[in-house]
Amino acid sequence: MEGKGPLGAGETVVRTVDFWRRVVFIYGSYKVTQLRGLAMKTVLRNSDDEIQQKLWVPQHTWAGEQMYDLCIALRGFYLKAGQFIGSRSDFIPEQICRKLMLLCDKVPPMPPSAVRSALQREFGVSDLGQLFEWIDLDKPLGSASISQVHKAKLRSFTAAERASADARLRRQRPAERVLGEGEGAWDVCNVLGMSLRELKKLNRGVDLEHLTAGQVLKVVRPRGFESGEGQGQGAATGAGAAGAAGTAGTAGAAGTAGAAGAAGTAGRGGPAGATGEQSGGGGGGGGGGRGRWPPAVAALMHAVEVGEAPADGLVAVKVQYPDALPMMAADLANIRAAAFYLSKTELKFDLVSAVDELNKQIRLEFDFTREARVMDTIAEHLAPLRSRLSVPRTVGGLVTRRALVMGFIEGVPLLEAKEKVASLSPRLREVAKRRILTRVSEAYGRMILGEGLFQADGHPGNILIGRGARVGLLDYGQSKQLPDAQRRAFAELVLALNRGKATDISESLGRLGVVTEKQDPDLRTEMAYGMFDTRGKVDPFDPNSPIKRSAISSFPPDMFFVMRVVQLLRGLANGMGVDDFSCARQWAPFARDTLDRSRRGAGGRRGLRHFLWPPLGVNVQPLLFPWRGGR
Repeated sequence: MEGKGPLGAGETVVRTVDFWRRVVFIYGSYKVTQLRGLAMKTVLRNSDDEIQQKLWVPQHTWAGEQMYDLCIALRGFYLKAGQFIGSRSDFIPEQICRKLMLLCDKVPPMPPSAVRSALQREFGVSDLGQLFEWIDLDKPLGSASISQVHKAKLRSFTAAERASADARLRRQRPAERVLGEGEGAWDVCNVLGMSLRELKKLNRGVDLEHLTAGQVLKVVRPRGFESGEGQGQGAATGAGAAGAAGTAGTAGAAGTAGAAGAAGTAGRGGPAGATGEQSGGGGGGGGGGRGRWPPAVAALMHAVEVGEAPADGLVAVKVQYPDALPMMAADLANIRAAAFYLSKTELKFDLVSAVDELNKQIRLEFDFTREARVMDTIAEHLAPLRSRLSVPRTVGGLVTRRALVMGFIEGVPLLEAKEKVASLSPRLREVAKRRILTRVSEAYGRMILGEGLFQADGHPGNILIGRGARVGLLDYGQSKQLPDAQRRAFAELVLALNRGKATDISESLGRLGVVTEKQDPDLRTEMAYGMFDTRGKVDPFDPNSPIKRSAISSFPPDMFFVMRVVQLLRGLANGMGVDDFSCARQWAPFARDTLDRSRRGAGGRRGLRHFLWPPLGVNVQPLLFPWRGGR
C-alpha cells in the first residue's frame, strides 16, 4: 500500500498460499476442539459450563488472535472481512469480536510524497497550496483496504479575487445543457463544478433523479473552468477535478474511523505536521487572471462564491491506493472458494452468491465519482434528518475516479462513543444508547424503504457520533439501489414482521424471492426474523438454526445487503445491551408510506413523510418462538 505498482503473479500466489495455510489451521483447530468437547461430555461427564470455560473460551481467544494476524499480514479485502466479523457479536464469540474490532486503521498508509503526487495528478495542479490552506499528509484520519483520508482546510481567496468573482457571478446568466445518453444530474455537476443543491435551485420543478437523454437543464459554468468533457473516465490530468465526466461520484470515509474520525484533532488551525503551502493570494490560483484558473481552482472558487463550500473550510480528502484493485480481486477469489466449501459442509446457505454480489459491489467501490454521486444523492434524501444525522457532501468539481474532497464531519467513532457512554449514570446511559441506535436505524430505514438507495458497507467504523448523539454516516463506496418492485416486496415483509403473524410473514418472504426447502410457516418466520429484524437471532453454526433445518435454495442477491444492514443494527443493539429493539417496528411507518405511494401510482418514491421522532427509540418485547421451546 506504499505506492508500489500492481501485485505481481508471484506475490499473488504467495498471498493465496498464506491465506489457505492460516484458514486450514484455524478450521482444523475448531474440528479438533469439537471432538475434545464431545469426549469431555460423554466420557468425563463435564457440564456445558465446564466445557465452555475449559475448552471453548481458550479456543475462541486463540482463534481471534490468529484471525487478527491473518488480516494484518494480508490486508486487502481480509481487513474488510475481519471488521465485519468483529461487528457480529450477536453470534460470533465475544473473544473473537473483541480482537477483530481492533482492526480499524490498521493499513499502513501511503507516504506523504506519494499522496501529494497522486492528488496533484488527479486535480491537475502543480501545488496543493492552490487548493488547500493546509493538508495533513503525515497523519491520515483513516486508512483502510482501498483508500486513506486526510484532513485539510480549503484555501481562502483574496478580497480582490472575491470581488472580481462576485462581479462575474452577478453578470453571469444560466446556460443550457442538453443531456447526453446515460447522463444524470450528478454527472453534469461534476463536469461543471456545480453542486446538486445549486443545480436544483436553477431547475425548480424538474425531477433531477429521473432525467432522460435530450432533456435541457439550466446550468452555470464557472469562468475559467474548462472541464474534462470528452476525455473519458481517466484521471483528471489537466482536466482538473472535473476529469471523470462520464459517471458520478460520492464521498465517504476510508471505511474506518471515517472522514471525520479524529473529532478533537486539528481544530481550525493546521495540525502539527500539516503540509501544503499557503495559497499566497492570487498567485496560488495558477495565474489568477480572468479565465486562467486551473479547472480545480475555478471549481473551488465557484463553490465558495455560491456558498457550497464548507463554511469553516474544513474538508476530508480521500485518495485511492494504486494497487488495491488487483489485490482485492485475488482475495475475493480465495474467499469465494472458502464460502463454497462452507456452504457444502457446515452451512445450508448459499454463501457463494453473497460473495459474488459483494465482488460486483467491491469493483464499483473503486470509482470515487460513483461514490460521490451516491453520497450527494443520499444527503439530499436524508436532508429532513439533518438535525440528528450528518452525511458528507462533495465540494463541487473536486472529484475524480481516484480522489475526492468532501465536507469534514466532527465526531468520534462509534466504538469510542460507547466507551464514553459507559461513564454516564445508568439512566443517561440507557437514553444515550437507545438514541444512537434508533438514529442509525432510522437513517437506514429511510434509505432502504424511501428511495431504495442505501449505504451498503455497514460496520461501526463508518459511523460517527457527534454532539447531542448526532450520527454521521460515512463511506458510500459500497451502495445499493433496490428495484422498486423489490423495495415494495420488502416493505410488505417489514409490515408482516411488525404484525407477527407467521402465515403472512412466510408469504411475504416468498414474494420477496426467498425459497426454502421446507414450507413450514413457523420455520420460515423464525428465519425471516433472523434475517430482517434485530429481534431475531441467527447463528449459522447452531445445529438448531432455521437455515440448518431448512436449506435456502434461492435468495435475491440485492437483499444480501439489506440483511447486512440488519446484521449491523443487531450487532449494535447486542453490543449496547439493548435486547428489546426492533428495526421492523421502527421501519413499519416507512413501509406503509412506501406501499401507500405505490397504490397512489407514485411508485413509492420521492421522499417520506416526516414522522414524529421517538425520543428513546422503538422498543418491543423479545421474540418468543414456541416451536423452539420459548426462545
